Amino acid sequence: MSIVEVANRAGISRQLVYQHFADLNTLLVEVIRMRLVELQSTLESDGARRGEIRDLVEQQLQRVLSLPTRDRQLMRNVFGDITALPKDLWPTIAEIRHDVVLRWAELIDPQAQPTPLAFAKMGLIIRAILGAWDMMIDGTLSEDDAVGLLLKVTESLFVLPW
Repeated sequence: MSIVEVANRAGISRQLVYQHFADLNTLLVEVIRMRLVELQSTLESDGARRGEIRDLVEQQLQRVLSLPTRDRQLMRNVFGDITALPKDLWPTIAEIRHDVVLRWAELIDPQAQPTPLAFAKMGLIIRAILGAWDMMIDGTLSEDDAVGLLLKVTESLFVLPW
């Protein structure tokens, strides 16, 4: 994909695109950031801060597992194999990963200080979510079973007041 293709699909001139974005990678990074903000808003809506921690985690897992395909693909792009992306995007993707993992870690254990180990644990949970999506797609795992499995994974990685 190129800036010219993006401009053509959007029905605007490529000069207009270049007025706002230095290059295609900058444009892609901004689109990813925008979509992640929208996604985070979706996940935090409907009083997600009320209730017990376990209930909140279960509610968020249900929401994540029922995301539309485009949001699932975004998460796969951000949390997948970073080496498949252009190298100049790696620092930005790492920053986005950090922000998403930090928000999830705060949900699971609001009093804990985020440590490298906590970030690694959250990374494992997010990768487990990606695997659960695959199993739901191929029919080997129902959404309810996926939520239960991911709750057990979370419980096994974090000592929580559940």
